[in-house]
Amino acid sequence: MTWAGTRIGVGTWFQYDGETVEVIELVATAGGNEVVLRDGQARVRRVSLKELLFSGRAVVAPGSPGPAASDPGEIATVVLGELSEPERQRIRDRAGHIREVLTGYRSGTSRLALRGEPRPEYLPELPAETRYAAKIVELGIGLRTLKRWIAEFRSHGEAGLAPKKGPARTQKAAVDDRWSETALEVMVEHTGESKPSRTMVIERTRARVIARYGPEVVP
Repeated sequence: MTWAGTRIGVGTWFQYDGETVEVIELVATAGGNEVVLRDGQARVRRVSLKELLFSGRAVVAPGSPGPAASDPGEIATVVLGELSEPERQRIRDRAGHIREVLTGYRSGTSRLALRGEPRPEYLPELPAETRYAAKIVELGIGLRTLKRWIAEFRSHGEAGLAPKKGPARTQKAAVDDRWSETALEVMVEHTGESKPSRTMVIERTRARVIARYGPEVVP
């Protein structure tokens, strides 16, 4: 078995002892690195990284949904590791809502469907706008908030949903709201496709802002 080209981290999926599981945390111990795995019933187990990779009991499932240890910015495990367990649980719940509105499944895949999934209002074949409308009613939030969560999740995985540090909030406040809203539209439109590059998002946002508001109107 070869693991070449596969990055193992938070969000990596495996077939382990016949079950589909997701890596939700990496833990450094005196005895070596360990991983925390979660299955479709939200049960967790902790095994050594060495056993996961070399015991022959696990097969990696590349290309599955979920956050990755290579997320831009701070490493996902570092960001999530700084939070309290209640904070991490809130982020996991929010990520579940995002995956449900995008795919119809809280886990992000039909392989780990919970009982009753997909719910009628989140059927994958429904238009995205219909699923968005159902989710903002369910959570009692605005469409803008939901789109921001989706964009942050697509860009940084669960780590993107973590509370923002002070400097990040200050920097974000300097961006014109019209530019931010348009950039979110562009990123949401690429849901289900490969992660768009920063350059592509900027270029398409600039073109759409100019077409919508005119040249040199939005900084």
